[in-house]
Amino acid sequence: MTTLTPEQARIQANEQLAALYTTVTDWTEAVFDQALLAIAGDGRPFSANDLWQVLPETGRAACGLYFASITRRRTPQVLIRVGFEPSVNPRAHGKAVNVYCLTAPGRDYLKQRQAARAKQHKQAA
Repeated sequence: MTTLTPEQARIQANEQLAALYTTVTDWTEAVFDQALLAIAGDGRPFSANDLWQVLPETGRAACGLYFASITRRRTPQVLIRVGFEPSVNPRAHGKAVNVYCLTAPGRDYLKQRQAARAKQHKQAA
C-alpha cells in the first residue's frame, strides 16, 4: 500500500471529484437549479432534504455533487450555510445535512444560468 503525501491525496481527490462532476448532466443541473430557485428563491432556509423530496428520481449522488459544485463557488457566493438538520435518507441514520440560504447574487447567478441555457436551446433549435 502506497502512502500519499497530503498534496498527492488532495490532487487525487480533486481528480476523482472532477470525474464525478462530469456525470451530472446539464439537464440534471438545470432541474436542480429550477427546484432550488422554487424552494429557496424567497430567502427561506433549505437543505438537500427539500430537494430530495421534490426530485427523488435524480438521486442523492447527483444532489450531493450539485451542492458541492455550487457551495464551492466563491464569486458569486451562491449559498450560505446557516445550520444543520438530520438527513431524511434512511441509510444516513440521522446524519446531519447542511441547511443553507440562497444569496441574492446566487439567485441572480442561477437565473442567468437558466437564461443562458434557454438561449443556447433556442439557438440549437
